[in-house]
Amino acid sequence: MLLAESFLARKLVALPLSAVEHLISFILTLPIPIYSSLIYAWVTQARGLPHYSGMYLRGLYYRRKLGLMEPNVFIDQNVFFAYPKSVELREFSYIDKGVMIMSRTAKVGRRVHIAPRVFVSGGGDFEIEDYACIATSSNIITSTEVLKEGARCSGPMVSPDQRKVLRGKVLIKKDAFIGANVTILPDVTVGQGSVAAAGVTLSKSTEPWGIYLGAKTQNLAKREPVRWPDN
Repeated sequence: MLLAESFLARKLVALPLSAVEHLISFILTLPIPIYSSLIYAWVTQARGLPHYSGMYLRGLYYRRKLGLMEPNVFIDQNVFFAYPKSVELREFSYIDKGVMIMSRTAKVGRRVHIAPRVFVSGGGDFEIEDYACIATSSNIITSTEVLKEGARCSGPMVSPDQRKVLRGKVLIKKDAFIGANVTILPDVTVGQGSVAAAGVTLSKSTEPWGIYLGAKTQNLAKREPVRWPDN
């Protein structure tokens, strides 16, 4: 790896490679009917880690599709972005297999891991700061139906005037950890370094470095603050 890194750092190699990558990404994202749909299906379904070809292909494709995609971002197999131009991915973030991000805006910080099958619902806004993590099969709810004044709650299959929809923002602060199968409701801020244990539902914001678990989602302990510098 060190030999490859040294080789790619040379301008005589890096500049032609960059030009080729820009050409490939341009060809992959041409807005041609049928062609663009076939390319999208091929790119999203290409094999992910531990195989690198599909990851590399998605890197070239999404650098033109997303609002912001910094270097060294990993997007795995069958990831779905409902509003690609409203998505920002910072360097060394990893969006794992089968993740669905349907919020109207999404900001993912540095060195963040969003594990397989995480679902971010549509309607509101989503942000996860640096060094935070969401474990597998968690649900981030950015909008929901409000059961007031006789409103219906059957979703988009009824007219908007019959519904009351709460659209909010879910913010997961730096160094926070969201366990497996956690549900976070709209307008919740997960405090810095806070931990949501597997299976809990967060309906209220959490305190920094608190550990929340149990059927009543209580703050039962304090986590030791992270002592490592950012890199």
